[in-house]
Amino acid sequence: MKTNRLIIGADGNGEGNYTSLRQSITFLFEKNPEHKATDSNSPSHLVHLKGNGGAFEAGAAWTKTVQEGPNRGAKFFSFSLDDPSFDAPLNLTAFVLVKAKDKDDCTEYEVVWRRPRRDAA
Repeated sequence: MKTNRLIIGADGNGEGNYTSLRQSITFLFEKNPEHKATDSNSPSHLVHLKGNGGAFEAGAAWTKTVQEGPNRGAKFFSFSLDDPSFDAPLNLTAFVLVKAKDKDDCTEYEVVWRRPRRDAA
């Protein structure tokens, strides 16, 4: 299985992939034109799923900051994707993998997810 990645350009927009044993999804990040930096409830990005019929909005992303540990102060994205074909929404986090060197470069993120463990029957 390949690594799940998101690549965001200097304009704040980007594209990524999520691949599991059951499915592969291409998603697009677009800066939310209505985002207000002073409103933490306002998503910084809109997330679209890309398919054969085009792209459609399937979630939102928030820019967050690591609060503790050796990566304190680092930025990451917290987002979820939902589609009627999913058993449940996918909750994902994207951490910086390769930081842009200048404003013309792209920042590359590694996308990870966590699934709640089921209680043993």
